[in-house]
Amino acid sequence: MKLIPAATALSLGCLLTLLAASGTAADSRGVASQLPDMGTPADLAISKADEYQIGRMVMRGLRDQNQVLEDAEISDYIQHLGSRLAAQTRADDSDYRYFVVRDPGVNAFALPGGFIGVNSGLILLTDNESELAGVLAHETAHVQQRHIARAIQAQSRASLTSTAAMLAALLIGAAGGGGDAMLGGFAIGQSIALQQTMNFTRSEESEADRVGVNLLADASFNVAGMPAFFEKMARSEGISDNGPLDLLRSHPVNRERIAETRTRAAQYRNAPVSESPLYPWMRERLRVISASSEANMIGYYSRLRDARALTDPERYGEALAQLRQNQPARAATTLRQLTDTHPDVTALYGALGVALQAAGNSAEASTVLERGLQLFPRNVPLTVRYAEALMQDKKARQAHMLLLDLFNAVPPTPAQIRLTALAASAAGDTGDAYYYMSEYHLSGGDLALANQQLELALAAPDLTSVQRQRFLARQEDVRDWLREQQRERPRGAPPNLNTP
Repeated sequence: MKLIPAATALSLGCLLTLLAASGTAADSRGVASQLPDMGTPADLAISKADEYQIGRMVMRGLRDQNQVLEDAEISDYIQHLGSRLAAQTRADDSDYRYFVVRDPGVNAFALPGGFIGVNSGLILLTDNESELAGVLAHETAHVQQRHIARAIQAQSRASLTSTAAMLAALLIGAAGGGGDAMLGGFAIGQSIALQQTMNFTRSEESEADRVGVNLLADASFNVAGMPAFFEKMARSEGISDNGPLDLLRSHPVNRERIAETRTRAAQYRNAPVSESPLYPWMRERLRVISASSEANMIGYYSRLRDARALTDPERYGEALAQLRQNQPARAATTLRQLTDTHPDVTALYGALGVALQAAGNSAEASTVLERGLQLFPRNVPLTVRYAEALMQDKKARQAHMLLLDLFNAVPPTPAQIRLTALAASAAGDTGDAYYYMSEYHLSGGDLALANQQLELALAAPDLTSVQRQRFLARQEDVRDWLREQQRERPRGAPPNLNTP
């Protein structure tokens, strides 16, 4: 998923600049201002609730196209990493959601509403967690400074729904190979607007770099990670200060930008640094699960082994590759050794449990997963893996209770909501199964389907009074949102209850 060819996919921020180019030119005041502008809701034509609606609609489109990588371990890791940065925004009340995109291109982006995506290819290009955090800090700064809202405001003729549809078309269409054609379409006949918009964006890029460096330092990452990654991209792409591609790169990396970021980072040279020990393990996990089905990942690690001894995270990746190639017994042997050596790496317990379950040793799998949860109570990936194992062992009710205990305390992802619904259904709790499916559709902004699922939940037999009251209250919420949606629908436009 990229707006430009993989060779030049250096976008590290607001994709809505292209939408602004297709509507009206950017406000000239934004070009002139070089000072950070936090902005206020009163200054903008779009509220944070509107931004969230747009972002949620785009996320639904990405999930429908299987572009969002739904893996419990990776999703939990990237959200925790991003949350360390988001916590430093302090006065900002945005709800940040970080996710990984199935794409080998080097790209990351911020969507309206605080949804921040990073391509698998970009993560694999990083060498340490601070480089990855530098990218996420830059994107978080775009949201904090409300650059996206100002870009939407610049094309004020578009409705929220059409804005979301255009952005989704850009992202999903580019993923299908239409990125170049769409870029050309926007550029033709819009050269002046595009030039003004790109200048505005470059000003915001500098601001996002400045704010991002502060977020990195406050979160105790190595701030040198940001300029280091910029330099890495520049080396791989080649720096062209005056070349024609710079105009079409929404976030160009040039010598000036690298130098400015390096200078800012130098101010924090002696600041404390704290990186998660999970980073190298999650990078190897991502390398395996994001590879194409045709890729020989066992061969990849074998070639590495021929050249040198594998690191323990690489041995973990090799074991995951063996699992993927239906060799669970071999994987379990390695994972047992790694778990004994690294008892603090939570991902190892989940992987070993999955390998043992796949090898037909469900009793030992349960023992390993239970031990992991005793050491790391309510760990999301471990709980998900244990629930999956319980469902395979026909213990759906236990899985349902386990998931409920977790998600009453921790907000679930859409994939985890769906798993809870499946567990409830397998346990024979029809009402809860429909209720959680309604929550799953709500998470994607599909109000009509959510309402239908709630109607089915209320029609389920043997509901308790507590369930019925909960379902009715939620249904009233959904119907209120549907009525509000109808009031906001432009005059003459056809009803569209499937998007918020």
